[in-house]
Amino acid sequence: MKPNIIIVGKSGSGKSTSLRNLNPHTTAVLNTERKQLPFKGAKEFKNVPVPDLNTFNAAFDKAVKSPDIDTIVVESFTSLVEMIYREADIRFKGFDVWSFYNKEIDRILNMSKNTDKYVVFLAIDGAYDGEDGVQERFVAVDGNRWKKRVEKEFVCCLFTDNHYGEDNAKYRFRTQSSGKDSAKSPMGMFEELYVDNDLAQVIEKCEEYYN
Repeated sequence: MKPNIIIVGKSGSGKSTSLRNLNPHTTAVLNTERKQLPFKGAKEFKNVPVPDLNTFNAAFDKAVKSPDIDTIVVESFTSLVEMIYREADIRFKGFDVWSFYNKEIDRILNMSKNTDKYVVFLAIDGAYDGEDGVQERFVAVDGNRWKKRVEKEFVCCLFTDNHYGEDNAKYRFRTQSSGKDSAKSPMGMFEELYVDNDLAQVIEKCEEYYN
């Protein structure tokens, strides 16, 4: 099995553009956002629009079984869990809504751990603000069962942490926690605290580390 990966950050912080150097012929993008990828050459990717949970399950299963796919990207976990909740709300009432919601998230995350493909989720972060600014960042998710617990299901959890200069921004991922989030990566995988927002390089590091 391959290490699963989640990239966490606010909208516009470079999560989607991090796909730009992946091999488009061996990467399946399960696009729950149903929007174009924001970089040149995006049309070369196997970009699968995902309007509902049944479509996602079928597309994920197909990508896992395909000998031509090495990497599966879910764009995004945030939209996926919203989709799961909508399905639960249609099919169930009361406590059963949250029971289905929690079980489906658990099932999908377990699927991401038990495959020979790289599975990458992109996710919007939630933030707790205090008197001194942001006190804590975490994967945004509805309900109490998964709040601040999604990150533990991943081997690599990278948070966007961009550096803004006077003239431009350097888009990057933080590989270890700042003390205010759950960013993490296997010990010794990355020499640097910050790496470029490049998923191809992240996966290359995983390959070197585990092989």
